[in-house]
Amino acid sequence: MKRIVRKSHIVFVALTLLFLLCACGSDPQPSTSAKGTVHTTSPSEATTAASDTTAGTADTSATTETDTTVAETDTAKTEAASDVITTTTDTPVTEPTEAVTEPRTVDLTVTLATYNIKHGADGLDKIAEAIREISPDIIGLEEVDVNCERSGNVDEPAELARLAGYPYYVFSRAISLGDGEYGTAILSRYPIESFEIISLESGNGEDRTVGHAVVSVDGLKTDVFVTHLSYQSSSLRITQMETIAGLLAGCEHYVVLGDFNSFDLEDIFHLGADYYVNRPERSYITFRRREMAIDNIVVSKSFTELTSGVSDREGSDHKLLYAAFQLTGTCE
Repeated sequence: MKRIVRKSHIVFVALTLLFLLCACGSDPQPSTSAKGTVHTTSPSEATTAASDTTAGTADTSATTETDTTVAETDTAKTEAASDVITTTTDTPVTEPTEAVTEPRTVDLTVTLATYNIKHGADGLDKIAEAIREISPDIIGLEEVDVNCERSGNVDEPAELARLAGYPYYVFSRAISLGDGEYGTAILSRYPIESFEIISLESGNGEDRTVGHAVVSVDGLKTDVFVTHLSYQSSSLRITQMETIAGLLAGCEHYVVLGDFNSFDLEDIFHLGADYYVNRPERSYITFRRREMAIDNIVVSKSFTELTSGVSDREGSDHKLLYAAFQLTGTCE
């Protein structure tokens, strides 16, 4: 009778352990984000992910085999528990010391650019050549198509990132265009940590947005905005700039790239920013047809301009505007 009870006890313990192992093996499903999508073009990351998946499968098998052995061992220990004498010694417990991260100063040269590409009407290869020639670290693009019939149903941000060699990019939709979308984009050599699309007051005209990416520039959190403002009226553009000014007020290190359609350069100051590459006392013609300085690069005081200019390469009715800066800041 004792032998039957003992065997029942062993079966009960084994079934209990098997149930616990199954319960611990189920993973929760990841949640999805409502923010804009951050894209990467790095093929090496995809290869690494595939390797990690294979390794994960192998590890799961190894874990299952190990856990089975542990279960058998624990059963044996249970049977022999009555013969074991345990002694304890009082040992002082040392609290773990948290690692202290010292603030780090970032001081490096960063090249920024903005380019209205006219939906690549003259060929994305020409646009890519102009970008590669300047090789900015971060560039804002305006008048960008994604899967639009007029531009051959091409995902232009993805294609330009590939052609010009940028590992990160985001697209900010302004309007639908047929079966596709039209708006602005950011290409970056630095990781984009997050992205959102903010609607701007657009009156009765074409809807306008501002894309907001948080970029890690050598570890320094930098807020990068890209936009294409309305051309209908100065008052509407000023309203849109004031909205962007409110966004900048909460940022320490920021960049604003875009086509501001500001035929009067004095209007640009409604952004309330620290520094403007295109300004009344020193302007670069970026709109070829009307010889006007309507594109701009706007930055916070942590950026100090080293050099600036425009690209004369043909590819759009706009010229690519660029500027190199010394960026200084502290990473917490």
